[in-house]
Amino acid sequence: MVTPLSADDFTAMEGQLRECLEEDRRYTRVNNVKCDAIHTAKTYEEFADRVAAAHLRPLEKDDYKNKFSRSWNQYAAKDKANID
Repeated sequence: MVTPLSADDFTAMEGQLRECLEEDRRYTRVNNVKCDAIHTAKTYEEFADRVAAAHLRPLEKDDYKNKFSRSWNQYAAKDKANID
């Protein structure tokens, strides 16, 4: 006799499916970088660096717009009126 699947079973299967899809996307991304770098990299170090950075994405214009300015020394940027 076969027991019907419960909601927990479906949730577990959905989680496994999401993990497998993400793993497949990661593999494809790294493999594409490897296939490109094997023909264009000048040294093995450059090849290895490009493969290691396969998970990164290029910056877009919106990324520059969203940045906020922060001073390097936050204590020096405080209001000097409190010091006097």
